[in-house]
Amino acid sequence: MDKYSGRKIISEREKGPVVTISREYACSGKDLAMELTKRLNQLPNIDKKWTWINKEVFEGTSEALHLKKEKILHVFEAEYISTIDSIILNDGDKYYKSDKEIKEKIIEIVRSFAENGNTIIIGLAGAIITRDIKKSLHIRLYAPFDWRVKKAAKERNRSISDTIKLAIKIDRKRDNLKKSFQEKNAHTELFDLSFNVMTMTQNEIIDTIIFMMKKRKLI
Repeated sequence: MDKYSGRKIISEREKGPVVTISREYACSGKDLAMELTKRLNQLPNIDKKWTWINKEVFEGTSEALHLKKEKILHVFEAEYISTIDSIILNDGDKYYKSDKEIKEKIIEIVRSFAENGNTIIIGLAGAIITRDIKKSLHIRLYAPFDWRVKKAAKERNRSISDTIKLAIKIDRKRDNLKKSFQEKNAHTELFDLSFNVMTMTQNEIIDTIIFMMKKRKLI
């Protein structure tokens, strides 16, 4: 997280490459990012190792703003909170930060990783925040709702009814998070590639991503 604090100005030509992964609930974005990172780092002539991030940005934002993690959680979950409620929420902290300041710091940190290059960003409105970077590829993982529910219920040993509620809640939060960072009148089609994880294996998805990264000269 030290990288973003004193970042240098990076030219448009030098920014990236960056890959973002947006996913529906139970579509295993982290597993894909880990395996994709491994595969990229096994390619010949890679002069800089690839890495992936997700919750690191959350932790970095709280540290940079001198706030406890729970004090900025509502921004990551795209929940509206009034100014008065924010003051109450931050009561006892040395610093008071508005939602706008928190979002600005999130954008700063995400863009720092993206512009520095060779980074895979999971969620965190990454596609919106980095869409203008030319050396980028934006991925979306999806699957039928019933399939995702059954998969998650089995993996997490939950009941189907509880998993349905959780899936709806998390899908809504992720969608709201993207919308909260998106400017008015911006393009709604954010993704370059979308994969149905019910019908495609992880290796098939990674092979396709690497092929497209080569075509776009990201690697």
